[in-house]
Amino acid sequence: MIIKKIILTFFVILVGCQSTNIFDDNKISKLAKNGNSDNLNFNYISNLVNNFKSNSSYHNKANVKKYNPKFKKFSKSNIQHNILLAVKFHPSVLSAVSNINASKMAIETVKSGKETQVNFQGLGGLSRDNETNTLGAVGSVNVSRILYDYGALDSSILSQKKQLEVSRLQAEIAAENIALRSYEVWINLYRQKKVIKIYQEGLRKAEPFLGQIQNISVSGLGDTSMFIKAQQDYSKLKIANSRSSTEFQTALALFQEMFPNSNTDILAEIPTPKVYENERAFKSLLKNSATLKAQNHLISGLNEQLKALQAQKNPNLSINAGVTAPLRNTLKDGTANVGLLVNYIFNDGGRLDSQIKTLIEQIKQAKLQKQSIEKQLKSQLEVALKSFSGAKKTYQVIFDMVELSRKNKKELSAQLETGRSKIQDVLNAEVTLSENRILLANSAAELKIASVRVRALTYGLTKEIGWKP
Repeated sequence: MIIKKIILTFFVILVGCQSTNIFDDNKISKLAKNGNSDNLNFNYISNLVNNFKSNSSYHNKANVKKYNPKFKKFSKSNIQHNILLAVKFHPSVLSAVSNINASKMAIETVKSGKETQVNFQGLGGLSRDNETNTLGAVGSVNVSRILYDYGALDSSILSQKKQLEVSRLQAEIAAENIALRSYEVWINLYRQKKVIKIYQEGLRKAEPFLGQIQNISVSGLGDTSMFIKAQQDYSKLKIANSRSSTEFQTALALFQEMFPNSNTDILAEIPTPKVYENERAFKSLLKNSATLKAQNHLISGLNEQLKALQAQKNPNLSINAGVTAPLRNTLKDGTANVGLLVNYIFNDGGRLDSQIKTLIEQIKQAKLQKQSIEKQLKSQLEVALKSFSGAKKTYQVIFDMVELSRKNKKELSAQLETGRSKIQDVLNAEVTLSENRILLANSAAELKIASVRVRALTYGLTKEIGWKP
């Protein structure tokens, strides 16, 4: 049935070439004047060629624009929304998504090898004989289609599909990194804002005590060294507050990198996510790791490439047909052919065997790399779990310290009214409470960061924010 359609198509082409006015002999005789080839006008040939030109301008589609996402208020209800925007419009993620589209087109490119291939050729020229110029042309159409190739093209298509999955997982890995970074800079900026607030509150509460101590020292009722010691304690808070201001500006710059042009007047505290621990965490890691999934697809793709190369060692069968139609006497001098073509590579100098051996080594390398990735991921998870466990214990200890400091300051303040404690003791208690509250804020931030890292390794952050490639 296919052969009949091809022969019928060729017949229509031959008749069309014979009857068309494009190659009309009268027009040719007008164009080809005796003895003067410079006056030849080939506009009709140019017009014919222009009919086959594509009107698409693909180079214009390669332009990229700079995205400026509009973030909502950084409140507790908008945490996932804002992080999703930061991930979705980050250049590294956009680049990975473009790679997905390129992989899709690569599949279509390989698939085209299974479709019917049509090739048109036209040859025109001028000949001079016995002082006579003659313009001649010939056109040919060739059609071919693969009928059987031992699955070479099918394996190549499967290989490209595996590469598409690798591209998707690479995009997920890029998105995971940006999501983790977004959580970290958010947590760190909240920490620095809280630290500055604690320092400013401590300075405000300690300043009156410092004035009272100075008055007592000047009046001669107290030792000068007491005032000097109080100044030292107060200065510790001022120096730490100045240092924290610099750290806040750094944290703000990193935050603006992930959330450009954002207003941080409102910045909610990110809750500590629940994490898997012990053996359950490692099982979840091996199940959900995008890096491991990507490596598995890479290995599968290489295996399909190997099958495609091995299939090329066998002969392939295709149907080929062609028609050649000269400008003059088209039907009389035209030729057409159709038949089956068997192609077998008898000897290519070892090129194919070398490619197969190279690919086998690449598969071995990919499998060994998978083992290395598993070890690295397990090591990263082990470190993250230990950091999480240590941060949780540290937070509890410092939390108890803050409660004791708060209780001690309250008791000293009460004793000050009865004369059983000194103002310097109350000032020192205030400074100690502020320092412990700073330690608690830092410990809480480290606990959150550690838990987010464990969550990223064992479950994935992109699932929680709803990102998809």
